[in-house]
Amino acid sequence: MKRPDLDRTESRGRRAWTTAVAIVVFIAAASAADLSARPQEASAVERLTLSEAVARARETYPSLAAARAGEEASAAAVGEATADRWPELRAQANLTRFQEPMLVAPLHGFDISTPPEFDQTLIRGDVSFAWTVYDGGARGARIRAARAEAVGAGATRQAADMALITRTARVYLEILATHGVLEAQDRRIAALEAEGSRVRQFLEQGRAAAVELLRVQAALADARAGRVATATRLDLAERQLGRLIDVPVDSVRASRLVSLSLAPAADLEDRAELVARAQAASPELERSRQAVIAAEAARRAAIAAWIPKLSLFGGYLGFSGFGGDLTAEWQAGIGVSYPLFTGGGRSAATRTAEARARRAREELQLAELEIADRVDAALNAALETRARVEAVAEGVQHQSEVVRIELLSLEAGAGTQTDYLRAEADLMRVRSALVEARHAEIAARVELARALGELTPEWLAENLENVR
Repeated sequence: MKRPDLDRTESRGRRAWTTAVAIVVFIAAASAADLSARPQEASAVERLTLSEAVARARETYPSLAAARAGEEASAAAVGEATADRWPELRAQANLTRFQEPMLVAPLHGFDISTPPEFDQTLIRGDVSFAWTVYDGGARGARIRAARAEAVGAGATRQAADMALITRTARVYLEILATHGVLEAQDRRIAALEAEGSRVRQFLEQGRAAAVELLRVQAALADARAGRVATATRLDLAERQLGRLIDVPVDSVRASRLVSLSLAPAADLEDRAELVARAQAASPELERSRQAVIAAEAARRAAIAAWIPKLSLFGGYLGFSGFGGDLTAEWQAGIGVSYPLFTGGGRSAATRTAEARARRAREELQLAELEIADRVDAALNAALETRARVEAVAEGVQHQSEVVRIELLSLEAGAGTQTDYLRAEADLMRVRSALVEARHAEIAARVELARALGELTPEWLAENLENVR
């Protein structure tokens, strides 16, 4: 029989132990809850959408910044060319020290009753204006050329913007597709490892041959090698996206990107209608059109060199010695100028301008053909990838059933390991093809929008959906 004091001691010990265990369990549960909540909060903050990546690239990448600077320079050049229509007003002054005394005022202001004034230090100043009244149309042609170049620079900026959006979307989709392929390879590796465990058990029991384990190990080595190549390709794409949007590569890992799908949209339009839309909205084609206008204006400016120029000029002049009185007078005139001989320069400039105008017209026709080719290629790619997604998705369903049947046959002893491994490899292949096809379809739609001249951040928001 136990003593009462020992019973009380054991009872107190059990209660203390129970309390300590409860405290430890509570702390562990709270820590686990906190740790499980924080990654979700971090992922909610850190996950990157395509729209956010494009906005970041448009804000930081130098190709678009350079295009914007070119557009600003062309706009300023229009003001510079337009300024030639206005008279030029100029003021100047100088102080000259001569070795010998010099006449202060011009001789045409000399009064015979007053001796002329001489001084070694002369001060002269004037306010003058000059205005070309007529220059054969060269000034207007230069203004038209500058305006056309400004519009062309705007089209260049728009084309650079679309190119940057396309590149960012392509790299983003490459990351998602490659990550999907990597997951398919991981699933195959897991299946092969499970098969290896099964074969080892049978081998230990004497129910399997050693060659079966070697066969599984060979397939597993091949799968792991393929995974290394895919992981390397994924890392390269992630680094490219990091440089595009100017963030550390760890911020654009595949796990932090939001998956995409195409929004429900109407069927693709008729090919001829798409080509017409592209010719109306393509910035590359608009740039070629403006290049033709600028070249024709430059040709007209070169022809103007054969026409005399008419100008007006005038001024108000002041003369003074260093310590003398100021003498002032005004002057005005009209002038006509025409180069009689330029050594063949005018003829060469005219021929050059005419040749450049012809080249611009031919380049415009070439751009129209290239736009049609680009639309055809993008449309065909969109149709092909759509059909491919449907076909490969059906293939994944069928191949998954084949793998299931082969595995059941193998476990029942009715099938062969070779058939199962081949079926598993085929399943990985079609799963990877499905992932790539889905992202290729999105990339093809993006490329088609670019060919049509319609690719903008708003287009992305309207035609692509985030899959969280």
